[in-house]
Formats: sequence, structure tokens, C-alpha cells
Amino acid sequence: MNRTLLRGPLTLLMLFVLLAGFGCRAEPTPTPILNTPTITPTSTPSATYTPTFTFTPTETTTPANTITPRPSMTPTFTATAFPTMSLTPAPTDAPYRPAELFLFMDINGKPVDWSYTHVTKIGVNQDNQVNDLWAFMAFQLLDRGIHQRNFKFLGETITVFYLNVAHDFNGELLPMQLVLGGTAGTNIVIKDIPARENAYIQFQVRGFRQSFDPFIIHRDANREYELRQIDYPLRLLEDLQAILPTLPDEVILLADHPIIFSTADWPQIKLDMSRVNNLAARYQPFFEIGTLDRLVDQSDFAYALRDHLLNGREMPAGIYAYSSQTLIIITGEE
Repeated sequence: MNRTLLRGPLTLLMLFVLLAGFGCRAEPTPTPILNTPTITPTSTPSATYTPTFTFTPTETTTPANTITPRPSMTPTFTATAFPTMSLTPAPTDAPYRPAELFLFMDINGKPVDWSYTHVTKIGVNQDNQVNDLWAFMAFQLLDRGIHQRNFKFLGETITVFYLNVAHDFNGELLPMQLVLGGTAGTNIVIKDIPARENAYIQFQVRGFRQSFDPFIIHRDANREYELRQIDYPLRLLEDLQAILPTLPDEVILLADHPIIFSTADWPQIKLDMSRVNNLAARYQPFFEIGTLDRLVDQSDFAYALRDHLLNGREMPAGIYAYSSQTLIIITGEE
């Protein structure tokens, strides 16, 4: 009887000990911190931060927004007093005959008036600074003659041939010189320019019914020589001189030329200027030329024009010369 009574508690005690031993043995399984390796990869999101830094350089696209053409000013130029320009003596005795404006729009529907500009090419360097800038600018032709002035470069006097024109800068019509080219010497009569010094110019005369696409013209007129010769052949300055008096009263000049140049191109530009007087005449307005005829910087005019084209800033007072690599003459009569 006593054994039977003891057997029950002993059985319970042994069962309790077995369960306790089993419980102690099962506890080590959760204790190893095997989950930590899975936590470490997710807790190191350094890679997720790096893309936010790589996106900052995409600000290089912002200059493209500044190219959006400004709304043209209402042509109130007829009431604007025309400022006089002190011209250098010129052999051409051309009477004052300012061109008249007519209704004309480019391919984008933008009115082409005396204030018209269109950036045809833009590029930036690694510092996000504009270092390649071309533009079409519209001009009012003031007479029908080709004038000239002189400047010295590398010990040689160069005759610069230009047109008397005006451009509307922020509502003010300013006189300018539109440089066509140049040749060695002084007081050179255009028909007597030596064959080796021929001042070539790329120009077209169009009627108002023809479309004007500044980007396409810039692209096609700057292709390889063989390709552009079909539509934009180089012509003698004498040809333009013969055409000018025949133009009607309603006429608009549009000239495309580089304004800001990459410094990497300056050595080649200097070499071109030293070899071809025609190029020396056209590049001169955009560069500050120091001692020994070095290209030390771009001219104040080039920087002011850049700021005007891209940011609409006022042009400081002065007599300016723009150049024509491609000249488009649009007439208001067929």
C-alpha cells in the first residue's frame, strides 16, 4: 500500500525532471543570433544614397531652358530716335536708306523683327559654363553699300568689310557693323581684291514665302564643304555688292555666327586668323587681343551678347560689330 502510494509521486517527480531536462535542452536553438547577417545588409543602405548625388550634374540641361526664345518686343522702332554712329572713312558713298520691316515669321511662328534672335547651337564645359554659343540675329539694313575699316593683326593691316545695320536690344535700336570678311591692305576696292585674298561669303536671297528654320539652316550651312556647296556655296564679296542695290525697301538680314568659343579651340582660331585674313576680320569682334597679338580673352561684347541672348540682360552702350558666317537675306517682294 505504501509502495503504491509512493509510486505515484515518484512517477510525477521523474516526469517533471524529464520535462525540465528536455526544456533545458531545447532552449539553445533560438539563442544563436543567426538573424544578424540578414539585418546587416538591410541596415547598410549606403547604396541608396549615392544615386541622389549622381543626379546633381543633370543641371547641365538647364541652359537649354534659357534658349527658349523671348517674346518679341512690339516693333515701336519707327518712333525711336536713331543714334548716330561715328564711322571710319569708307570708299563707299551709300545714301542712307533704312530697310522697312514686313510681317514675317520663322518656322516656329516667332515674328522676325529687328529684335529677333535664335540660338542655333549651345554647349557647356565640365563646370556647366557655356563655352560654345552660336546664334542667328536679325538686322535692319541702313544703306546699300559695303563699308570698310582697318585693324592690325600680327603686324599686318587688314581691311574689314561690313554693312551698316541696326539691331533692337530690349526696345532700343542700336547701330552696328555686320562684318562680312576682310583682306590684307588698306583702302581696298572690292573688285580689285587679289585672287589669293578673295573675301568669300556664304549668303542666300530668299522671298518672304520661303520658310525660315534657323536650326536647319545652321546645320546645313555648316556641313562638310562638298555638302554645303549645293545649297550654301561660298560666293565672292563682289557678288553681294552687286545684289545690294537691287534689294527692295522691305528686306531683313539674318546672320548666323559663333559668339562664345571653347578655350580648347583658341589655338586653332589664332592659327586660322594668322593664315586667312577673311577669318581674322570675322573673329576680331569676339576676342580681346593682347600683346604679341595673343587671344587673351573673349571680348566684353561677346560676354554681354551671351548674357543678353540667354538671360535677356541689357546691352551696355557702345558701337558693336557682329559677324556673318551665314547670311540670309529675306525680301518682302517676290
